[in-house]
Amino acid sequence: MTEYLIILAVVAVAAILIVGLFGQQIKNVFTANTQALAGQQATSASSTATAKTSSGNDNQDNMGSFGNNAGSSSK
Repeated sequence: MTEYLIILAVVAVAAILIVGLFGQQIKNVFTANTQALAGQQATSASSTATAKTSSGNDNQDNMGSFGNNAGSSSK
C-alpha cells in the first residue's frame, strides 16, 4: 500500500509541474480554438489559420465563415 501512495505522490507532483510549466500555453491553445469555433478572429498570430485562395487573397477560415463557401469546390 505504501508503494502505491509513493507512486501516486510522484504522479501528482509531475502533474503539478507540467501544468505549472505549460499551463499558459495550453490555455492559449484552448482560447484560440474556442474563438475559432465561435466564429471570432483568433488573437494570436501563431494560432490564426489563413489560407490562400486562387486569387491570392488571404481568407480567415473559421466556423463563422463555414457556410459562405458551401457550394464552392474545395481549396
